[in-house]
Amino acid sequence: MKIAILLIILLTSFSAISATKVLMIVPNDFMWPEYGLPYRAYKEAGFEVSVAGRFKEQLIPDRRNVLKGNALFFPDAGPVRADMTFEEVDIDQFDAITFVAGNGAWHDFFPSDVVHKIVIAAIQKNKVLGLLCASTGLLGIAGNYNGKQAPVAAGRKVVGYYRVEGLLTLFGKTNFVQGGRNEPGVQVDGTLITGRNPESSQIFGDKVVEVLMGRNPSSAKKK
Repeated sequence: MKIAILLIILLTSFSAISATKVLMIVPNDFMWPEYGLPYRAYKEAGFEVSVAGRFKEQLIPDRRNVLKGNALFFPDAGPVRADMTFEEVDIDQFDAITFVAGNGAWHDFFPSDVVHKIVIAAIQKNKVLGLLCASTGLLGIAGNYNGKQAPVAAGRKVVGYYRVEGLLTLFGKTNFVQGGRNEPGVQVDGTLITGRNPESSQIFGDKVVEVLMGRNPSSAKKK
């Protein structure tokens, strides 16, 4: 009996240690597909998913995602509860850090020194880092508000939302890949994954899974 209990404890501990952990950083007023579609991809892959927000509270999606009849309506869209605040994030506890955007990226991410530090640390530690839509602008301004500091992703090949192209090219000195405003596009440069727009959400989530599986094949969910 004692041996059986010990085996259960060991197996449970091993499962907890070996599970791939993804942190999704989400602003208030986020674009639902940028959260919902990657989240589903991560869960279907068997990953553990946590959410960080500016405050530990319900994060509200863009109202266009919840209004029936709107072109951007998603029937499953709804609030998401943050498990931790930006300040509580310890990136060493996660295999991947991914950013959800929407209008909230402009007020929750861009002015936040804490968010900037998360991006910089993830790149320095070679973590899998994913940024979708407007959040890609962080690669231009993280630790570089005035455009005179060393950009964190200079020379890296990226895509991004058309409204942050200037941040990525002029401030970030990235190798920006052009594309249509509504054309899905995802770029993988090592452990850095960027997505162009909400239309890229599913491809983005799939690419994050693909990169993580390549790093840790044993994390794949048995089917």
